[in-house]
Amino acid sequence: MGPQIELMPNERMVLHAHPHWWFFYKQVAGGLVLVALFLLRGLAGEALATVLGWVVVVAAVIWLADTIYELVQWQTTRFAVTTERVAYQSGIIRRRGVSIPLNRINNVNFNQSLIARMLNNGVVIIESAGETGDSVFENIPDPEQVRIIIFEQIQADEDADSARDAAALAQVMQQHAPPAAPSTLSPQERLKQLNELRSAGLVSEEEFARKRADILEDL
Repeated sequence: MGPQIELMPNERMVLHAHPHWWFFYKQVAGGLVLVALFLLRGLAGEALATVLGWVVVVAAVIWLADTIYELVQWQTTRFAVTTERVAYQSGIIRRRGVSIPLNRINNVNFNQSLIARMLNNGVVIIESAGETGDSVFENIPDPEQVRIIIFEQIQADEDADSARDAAALAQVMQQHAPPAAPSTLSPQERLKQLNELRSAGLVSEEEFARKRADILEDL
């Protein structure tokens, strides 16, 4: 198992995927060639069969080593969409990582050939604000759905930013709000309101006694 994409505090994973199985198309083609050579060896003469036998053995060793390498490469390649960013990492010894904050993404496109559409595989292209230009991610399963998920998270991130800005603005306005104007009611009117609140059960006896004492001091 390759290292997981580490999440930041309060960050949540929305989508996590390895490359599409088409990642192994070369290994599949090589395996078919090996099978064809093995079958051809059974139809060939003794001398040619011996040569083909050695060719098959050497090719099988190379194919197996390459398949194991690509399997590990596939396992350590990860594409993820979180509540904060789009992340990609790959490599066994030499690692490569890309992290694009959602608020820096300008557009998301995807490309699929006819075969890729049949296999539900494709390329996702992310246009972001920065010097690196477009980020191209190949062998992404269901690229159209990935595009939709990224746009949904961008919208959610913008809504969260708007909510935080509104809360911060309300707090600032509350801190700088002018003091409430003093009551213009007479002590008698205030006593009447207090008695009404008491009768309605909106103030406790302790609150009633305390407020009544305050009003009487103003008489």
